[in-house]
Amino acid sequence: MKDGAYPNKEIFSLPDLYFFKWCDLKYGINRGIYNTIDALLHEKGYTDVYERRFILTRFLEHSLKQNLYDEKINAIKFGRGNLTIKVNEFVEEHA
Repeated sequence: MKDGAYPNKEIFSLPDLYFFKWCDLKYGINRGIYNTIDALLHEKGYTDVYERRFILTRFLEHSLKQNLYDEKINAIKFGRGNLTIKVNEFVEEHA
């Protein structure tokens, strides 16, 4: 996908800290979760920041649909060791 073809291009263009804060507000993830997802996607070859952020947000939206949002803590909860598994599964199935 070319840069201009991404939805939310304005959001995807934010500096890293502000993009993380947007993700935190929208999806309830902490910096560790964000960094882990970002690193896993980079390791899988997604070096373009727009593409990686697009896939990251699609993964988080998918996680919400999978009922991983815990209202008690107002955050998506993946469980110990499951984040890497879930990211890998998502990329294989959807990216």
